[in-house]
Amino acid sequence: MIRDEVIVNGLNLPRMGKKKGEKFYPWQGAKSPFSHKNFLQIIEVQKDLNNMNLRALNALNNGASSLLIKINNSEDILIVLKDIRLDICPIHILGGDQEKVSKAIDSLPDSQKPEEWHGSISTRNFINEFDHIPRWQNRDKKFSSQKTTLPSNVRTICTNTKNISSTNCTDKVAFSIYNLAVQLNSAGWDNSKRCIVFLEAQENYLETIAMIQAIRILWNSYLEENGKSDTTLWICGETQDKKFKKNPPEKLVGRSLEAQSLWLGGCDEIIIHPVAESTEAEQWARDQFLILAYETKLSGHKDVLKGSYLLDSWSEKIISEAENKIDLWLENSSLIMNKIK
Repeated sequence: MIRDEVIVNGLNLPRMGKKKGEKFYPWQGAKSPFSHKNFLQIIEVQKDLNNMNLRALNALNNGASSLLIKINNSEDILIVLKDIRLDICPIHILGGDQEKVSKAIDSLPDSQKPEEWHGSISTRNFINEFDHIPRWQNRDKKFSSQKTTLPSNVRTICTNTKNISSTNCTDKVAFSIYNLAVQLNSAGWDNSKRCIVFLEAQENYLETIAMIQAIRILWNSYLEENGKSDTTLWICGETQDKKFKKNPPEKLVGRSLEAQSLWLGGCDEIIIHPVAESTEAEQWARDQFLILAYETKLSGHKDVLKGSYLLDSWSEKIISEAENKIDLWLENSSLIMNKIK
């Protein structure tokens, strides 16, 4: 049965029901943790901590709605987060020591609602698929008791597609799913509610959308297999981060299209990297997100491209190829762990 789906700009896309017995269900992947989308501002902490705090507050007052804070010293987080409400603003922390960061946040004033912290915490990113399997196990077991004291929506099982050198979207999907599965096989699947994926947009607009959907759909199959089908998956997407010295405003259109593909694919939070090294360019990036959110009317619709034959078949192909890679990697990781034991 075929019927038309009318999307925001008036384009009619035909929708066709799947034949009985087919396993692929487009746009029915792991659920998002919330219905709205956030602009994620990166704060790379430097020596002047008070200035870092001012930068964070300025970003939140001018279009940003969540923060990714990169730190070296765990205690720095106390100054950087001054006057920021953790029940309103998602906070992602990269670097430092997990236990020390957790304790530092817990010591924030009650007015900042530290008990309602939501976001993620990660101290390191693993680059090679196999070399760090023992470190995954040791880290997860050591931190497992700490996880139970963290607020329920702080994600500690993290993966990032930038940590694999391949630019192939299938490899990125496979690496993301494999990475999460290995950590949960160690920490236990009850921690699946702690999962978060960070990914970078592809150069191809539609490929980015298909890649994100493939991650959600494939991860949902793992959740169902382990009895966790109601668990959400938090996805943060970022544009390319190339800076331009010559005529940076001319590059805004391309950067906007990358952000739009991340939005349409189903990312929960979006990082739009500035096209130049300047405070003006940083504000351009936030303005680009606000345009997406409030002037394109995308925020009032879910799964805008649902029903596209091209995207459905593209996601299905990515999933099929990624599953083969994941099965091979999991088999190899099992062999490695048996040798270690």
